[in-house]
Amino acid sequence: MRMLLLAASLLAATPLVAAAEDESVRDANRQDVRCFIGMAVMSRNEQYKSWGALGMFFYAGRVEGRTPGFDLSDAVKREARAIAPASYNDLIRECSDRLGEKSRSLEAMKPPPPRGVGR
Repeated sequence: MRMLLLAASLLAATPLVAAAEDESVRDANRQDVRCFIGMAVMSRNEQYKSWGALGMFFYAGRVEGRTPGFDLSDAVKREARAIAPASYNDLIRECSDRLGEKSRSLEAMKPPPPRGVGR
């Protein structure tokens, strides 16, 4: 009887956990789409073109890795309408800082080049 009650309670809780995970994924995707947009805007500036393009790939990859088949184009259209023009600078700064942190952590992991390679 205890096993039956345990199984029933686990099954009853499953939709709540799934709903929380779905909401968490939605929030993460939304933030990454907003960062994708910010990096796209940044890439229009010749001085930041490469960094902005790198950011676009980074944030698009995060979304695709989290949710394969995600409609990025539709999400960009939807989110671009929701971002206030006055908030772009803060968005770009926040997303660029996050990209910089990841870039530095990846750079720190690089092994030294093998002897005679890349010189």
